[in-house]
Amino acid sequence: MIMTYKNDGSICPLCEQSNRCDVKASSGCWCMNTEVPKALLDKVPTHLKGISCVCNACITRYHEQQALVSAPKKVS
Repeated sequence: MIMTYKNDGSICPLCEQSNRCDVKASSGCWCMNTEVPKALLDKVPTHLKGISCVCNACITRYHEQQALVSAPKKVS
């Protein structure tokens, strides 16, 4: 389990990289228009829920993994 100690909202709680959240900007942030899969939200440590956004890289990686899992298998 990843232990995130910096919880100012700028670090992804899953990969501990910058989440590039700019929710405080007047124009808003990418995260306000992106649906984060429930499976990823469920992995966010309780103390960081509602504080740190999951980054776009983790969301993209999740969708890529799901596509591989659900891809039809070729029969030889």
